[in-house]
Amino acid sequence: MHNGYRFIDSDAHVLEPADMFEKYLEPKFRSRMPVAWSDYKGEPLAFGFKLVIPASTGGEYVMPFGRDPMDAEGFARNGGISFDAGMRVALPGHDEAYAEFAREGFAPAAYPRAMERTGIDYMVVYPTAGLLTTAVPELGADTAAAYRRAYNNWLHDFCSDAGGRVFGAASIDLRDAEEAAREARRCVEQFGFKAVHVNPVPVGKHRLYDNFYEPLWNTLEDLDVPLAIHTGTGTAADEMLYDYLPGLRTAQTTVAFTIGNMLACTALIMGGVLERHAKLRVVHLESGAGWVPFWLDRLAASVQGGFRGLDIPGLKLSPIEYFQRQCYISADPDDPGIKQVIEVLGNDNVVTATDFAHPEGRRYAWAVKEVLELSGVSTESKRKIMWDNALRLYPIRPD
Repeated sequence: MHNGYRFIDSDAHVLEPADMFEKYLEPKFRSRMPVAWSDYKGEPLAFGFKLVIPASTGGEYVMPFGRDPMDAEGFARNGGISFDAGMRVALPGHDEAYAEFAREGFAPAAYPRAMERTGIDYMVVYPTAGLLTTAVPELGADTAAAYRRAYNNWLHDFCSDAGGRVFGAASIDLRDAEEAAREARRCVEQFGFKAVHVNPVPVGKHRLYDNFYEPLWNTLEDLDVPLAIHTGTGTAADEMLYDYLPGLRTAQTTVAFTIGNMLACTALIMGGVLERHAKLRVVHLESGAGWVPFWLDRLAASVQGGFRGLDIPGLKLSPIEYFQRQCYISADPDDPGIKQVIEVLGNDNVVTATDFAHPEGRRYAWAVKEVLELSGVSTESKRKIMWDNALRLYPIRPD
């Protein structure tokens, strides 16, 4: 609690250790055991990251940061991926925000300590390397699912060691809907995870609105946990980025996170998923808030407003009404788009997050202050954004 306000961080992160897969991946799948790590080093402190997925043909596909994967001949044939940590990211404020935790490797004990100092009551944590681990088009469904199980098992141990106020979001792969549903159930019922996360970038022939995924949506409704949409960037699955924006690495990241969520929102609403599954909750993460009012209106209005006011075939509600009923946008604490969302949708569908542990999250210590300083947003709305809405989104039982 901070100055009388309670705060749930709806999207913080863990940094997977270099030995995670060595310790947690099932022996059957170790012939394609990934290498994954992320850390902060140097003076000034800088973030680095490496992910290697062995190719199915032996060897691996190597891609340094800043290079488009689709530029590399043989990616689809080899089916592997590698991000090199040769380029580190240093942003102002990293030393102040993360030096102590970096020395400890962002261990579980660091999280409650950071929360006590900043007035954060609970964190829901998402992966780092895991945002990209299965975004390899040629990866087999059984191998991809094994990668996710290994991460989830490690995350369970991590959250257990963090002391009860850090909750995991299960990561699932989208190649096998039945297996994804089983893994979601295992993680919620056995581990107490509070959400189920997907990277919505297509990795197979099925899309989110296909009947193929009905077992997964049924399971999430039954478990009463949200579907969390959290993209990554820089993989061969993001083909559109490299066709439209070759070489523009920073722009690719922005587009992947924001437009990736817009596309997932379109699939779930216009594809009838939310119509068929009225109890399914969805949260869109790390994409900014301002696109929501515009995009929902545009889905209904179409080009030049030509369909505004008309019914959408197969849907009983408008896109805005589906979002109001079932969806949440996770906004930056100082996001000016929060005001726009409230003006159009009301104040029930916004939560906020710090992105703690990632370079962009270095201002986590001021998150409560930044929400309280939002201009044109009522005190009631600020309380709901920091606490009430997040409690409706995530099945957290506060102490």
